[in-house]
Order: sequence, then structure tokens, then C-alpha cells
Amino acid sequence: MIRAFRLVITRELTMAFRRWSDLALPIVFFVIVCMLFPLAVGQDQTVLREIGPGAIWVAALLATLMSLNSLYREDFDDGTLEQLALSTHPLTVLLLAKTVAHWIVTGLPLIATA
Repeated sequence: MIRAFRLVITRELTMAFRRWSDLALPIVFFVIVCMLFPLAVGQDQTVLREIGPGAIWVAALLATLMSLNSLYREDFDDGTLEQLALSTHPLTVLLLAKTVAHWIVTGLPLIATA
């Protein structure tokens, strides 16, 4: 079961790095929103200090939502999800591996950027 977990993570990371533009899009979106937000609010330092952390959280959540579409889309289109469901390994373990790989690819860069 651990081997299957590692294989799914390896596959997902390999597939993600082949589509590097899909990796960069949420990070670029996050940076643009964080840069444009002070322009929309104004230059008052007290207001920016009060609402800045919330704006960063909202930008990070919206950037994460952009990348969620690709989490299962391609696997559904090419039949990989069906093969995972038919596998002898527990489906929850395999889907947890996909989720961990997705978090490594999108969550860690967003945290590093923030």
C-alpha cells in the first residue's frame, strides 16, 4: 500500500511538472492580486495593516481554487480515475496521494510566495 502511495505521488508530480504553465498560473494570480489590492484600497498604512492579512488569505484561497479544477479533470478524461477505483488498493489511500501531490505542487509554492 505504501508503494502504491509513493507511485501515485511520483506520477502526479511528474505529470504536474510537465504542465509547468498550470503550476505557474495560481502563483502569478496570487502575486497580481496581492500587488493590485493596495491600489484598490488606497495608501493609508493603518487600513492596509488591518485588512492586509485577510486580503492575502483571500488571494491564496482564490489561487488555490484556480488549481482545483485540474486535480481530477485529466484523470477523469483519460480513464485513470476508473483504473484507480478498480485497483486492489484502497481508493482513499490513492486519492490521498493525489491530494498530497497537489498540495506539494500548489500549496507549498503559495506558502513560499506569501
